[in-house]
Amino acid sequence: MPRAQPKSGKAASSKPSGPPAFPGLLEEMTIEEVRAFKARVVVLPLGSTEPHGPHLPYGTDTFQVTRLCREAVAKANARGARALLYPALPITNNANARKLPFALRMGVRTLMTVLVDIATQVKADGVDKIVIVNGHGGNPGAILATLREIAGMDNMPFVCSCEGGRQCAPGFQTPIEHASDHAGESETSRMLSIRPDLVRTAKLGNFPRGKVKVPMLATTDFVRPWHCYLPESAGGETRTSNAAKGETLYVAESDGIAELLVQLAEAKFDARFPYE
Repeated sequence: MPRAQPKSGKAASSKPSGPPAFPGLLEEMTIEEVRAFKARVVVLPLGSTEPHGPHLPYGTDTFQVTRLCREAVAKANARGARALLYPALPITNNANARKLPFALRMGVRTLMTVLVDIATQVKADGVDKIVIVNGHGGNPGAILATLREIAGMDNMPFVCSCEGGRQCAPGFQTPIEHASDHAGESETSRMLSIRPDLVRTAKLGNFPRGKVKVPMLATTDFVRPWHCYLPESAGGETRTSNAAKGETLYVAESDGIAELLVQLAEAKFDARFPYE
C-alpha cells in the first residue's frame, strides 16, 4: 500500500518556530546563532535520576538544576555576559543509592572522565571559563577531584563549581523551616514552584532518617547507604512545603549565580587567571 503523502500547502509540524527562549540556551540555538553569540563562559548543570520518596519524581534534581541555570543564565545574559547554557547531565554519581530501584548512576571515574572530556571540548570551541552548577548531593567529591585533575593539565579552561545555596547574597534568610539533605521541605517547595503537576501532595509527610551507631562519625566523611539512612528515599518534614518558598529560593540563588557569570565574563583570561 503506498505511503500517504502530506497535503499540499500543509506544514509538516504545527510547533511554533523561532529563536530560543533566551540568548545562550544551546539546545534551542542553531549553528548560525551559536557562532554569532560568541560565548564567554559555559554553564554545565549536573542533575540526577534517583528516588525522591513517595511524593517527588525521579527527575527532581535535574528539573531543579535546569530551572535554576536557565534563570541565572537569562539574568546574566540580559547584562551582557554571553553565558552559554549546556543541557543538564541527568545521570551522575549515585553509589549510595544503589540498593534502591533504578537509581541511575555512573562511576566516579566515569563522571570525572566525562567532565574532563567536556572541558577539553569547551576549550577547543574557544571558551576559557566553565561553571559547573551541581544539583545532586552525590557529586561534590567527584567534581572537586575533577577540578584538581584539570588543574594538572595543560591548555585547559578555568573550571569552577557551585551550588545554588552557596551563591545567595550575604544575609539571605531562607524560608525553609525544616532542613533536609534529600527530598525534604526545600526540594518539595522547589518542585511545587516549577512542576506542581509532578508532586504527589497526598503523600507528603515527615519521613524518617536513620541514626548512626557511632556518634563521632558525625565529624567524619563517609558514604551513607541511602536505604539505611533514608528508608523511604526521603528525609524530614515536607508538609510545610509550598511554591512561594521554592520561588524565593530560585530568585535568590539565580541572582547569585548570574552575578558570578557576569563577573567571570568580564574578567580577562590569561596565564594568571583567576588572580590579578
